[in-house]
Amino acid sequence: MNVDQYSSKARDSSFLKRSKTPLAFVFCMTVLIGIGLHLAIDWAVNKTIMAKAEHVAMIWASNFDAELTDLETITQAGALSERQQQVIDAALSFSEVYSFTVFDPQGVLIYSSDYGVATTPSEQSQNLQAKGVFASQSPAVDIIKRASASDVQNVFVQVFVPAIGAEGTPIGTVGLFLDKTQSAAVYAKVMGWFGWLLPGSCAILYAFPAFAYVMKREQVHARTKKLALLSRFDQLTGTLNRHSMNAACHEIFEHRKPDDMTGVFFLDIDKFKTVNDEYSHEFGDAYLQFVSSALASSVRSGDLIGRMGGDEFVIVLPNATLAEMHSIGDAILQKSRAPFAFKGTTIQASISIGFYLADAETPKKDALHAADLALYHAKANGRNAMMEYFPELDKAMLRRREVETRMRDALRSNTFEAVFQPINNPQDKSIVGFEALLRLDDKDGEPIPPDEFIPIAEETGMIHPLGRFVLESGLTAAKSWPDHVFLSVNLSPAQFKHGNLVDQVAELLETFDFPGSRLEFEVTEGLLMADEQRVSDQLIGLKQLGISIAMDDFGTGYSSLGYLWKYDFDKLKIDRVFLEGFDFDRERYQEIIETIVVLGHKMGMQVTIEGVETERQHDMLDLLACDQYQGFYFGRPMPADQALKALSEGDDNVSAA
Repeated sequence: MNVDQYSSKARDSSFLKRSKTPLAFVFCMTVLIGIGLHLAIDWAVNKTIMAKAEHVAMIWASNFDAELTDLETITQAGALSERQQQVIDAALSFSEVYSFTVFDPQGVLIYSSDYGVATTPSEQSQNLQAKGVFASQSPAVDIIKRASASDVQNVFVQVFVPAIGAEGTPIGTVGLFLDKTQSAAVYAKVMGWFGWLLPGSCAILYAFPAFAYVMKREQVHARTKKLALLSRFDQLTGTLNRHSMNAACHEIFEHRKPDDMTGVFFLDIDKFKTVNDEYSHEFGDAYLQFVSSALASSVRSGDLIGRMGGDEFVIVLPNATLAEMHSIGDAILQKSRAPFAFKGTTIQASISIGFYLADAETPKKDALHAADLALYHAKANGRNAMMEYFPELDKAMLRRREVETRMRDALRSNTFEAVFQPINNPQDKSIVGFEALLRLDDKDGEPIPPDEFIPIAEETGMIHPLGRFVLESGLTAAKSWPDHVFLSVNLSPAQFKHGNLVDQVAELLETFDFPGSRLEFEVTEGLLMADEQRVSDQLIGLKQLGISIAMDDFGTGYSSLGYLWKYDFDKLKIDRVFLEGFDFDRERYQEIIETIVVLGHKMGMQVTIEGVETERQHDMLDLLACDQYQGFYFGRPMPADQALKALSEGDDNVSAA
């Protein structure tokens, strides 16, 4: 799963969860606004009714007051006057007054519209609220709500107002009981619509910015989440990047239990740079995704996979066993060897693997170092394989570093040495050419084998100055040789990578005024398999300079006849391994050598055999019509001055230098 897919899945799964809070807030705010507004409406309706009731009471009382003389008269008479009764009856008929009462200054009941004049002490009860109104000369209003059989609630208002006599002086208190049910219903209906409309409008108005806020926050969250993922994962392969892998690996090693075994794989795609250069970076990216998919489908749940850069991967397996390491590693190798097709191009590449199973006492640094050494060992031994760490690899790595350091010192101090091994004519044993070879001693004066320091030179890039040094040294020496003696120089595949080899060689030939016809370059099949078009162009350019091209170490690789036809080689050099086998199985190896010689001659090439060291070998070769011999039997590699001396003396069997 790549980073975009991971981010999309995480966003979809958490969107509703992150949206709940603002949506719940919208709902709560709507409810609160609705409740608050309805409480406010109810309060406003009550205040309106009370004010209206007070106003009615004041008007009613003022009309009634005009007919009052004093309250004692009513008490003494035991009834209202005819005029008073008419006023009250009219008021009760045409107003909202349901009933009324009259109190003296002490709040004692004098008259009730329901029961008439209070004449007995039991009827003349005291009302403290009426007494208080008289004392304050301020009305008092109370609302009384009662349920009814219908949907409309009964609303009554009890009002106490001061009673003013004919002379304008306070004489008591009048209490009115008003029926405001219809008025309250009208108010409530009108305000009720408003009570629902306003919260709904507020909810809608708030919902839009709230939704916009949710979406905006979702975008920010998604962007932040993706940035966080990008900071942790490699965007191309979906594996952990270097920083995250180091951090996660540190956590695993820090929290191991005493009996935990932790496995570490180091993996590298073989010749990935060649894949990139030959098939494009787009092809290389697709192949990286193919490999990362193979890794992900091979490991266990909970194992860590990290891309450390370029084509390098690391896998860390908590609580692993050696059997699991082998099983997972074999699965990775098998899947990575499958043909990979992309846009009409199919390749069958491979990977190299090194691994180490660390116990609970092994530090992370040492575990990673061990797996890295194992990977290096796998690559050095042919690639496309898996190697487990063993202690001797540390010694090998230390030796490699020592050799590399010695090589750099030798380049700076110009202490590499070029030596020359003779190549002889079988008929008269005369020297027809020399192969230029490099020699290097360690700090103690002991020779370092070329097959040890040449691979290091190729890996570190030192092969370019070394290749130029050998060619310059060879041309310098060959200038003093007879014109019929040629110079042979080995070329490394690394020298072809920059694509400017032909120009460099042409420049040196011109500088030394040396004819290309006296120069021979030896190449191996490994070069031809790397980048055919680039190699082919440069080999053609070298041949156009008059230089001969020899296929070196023939018989030890694929020995493809296609390469011999395609590149038009001038010479085959049979590897020394066949003469070494000749001493154990004479007939078989003689037949193989004879077959190669016949093949070379049929294709118009000269044939040189390397490793001639004994007279017995020499006698056998004389029967096979080889064109040239090379080996210790004729001469060991020697300095330039001894090579010149050997030529001048015509020595057919030069002693070792």
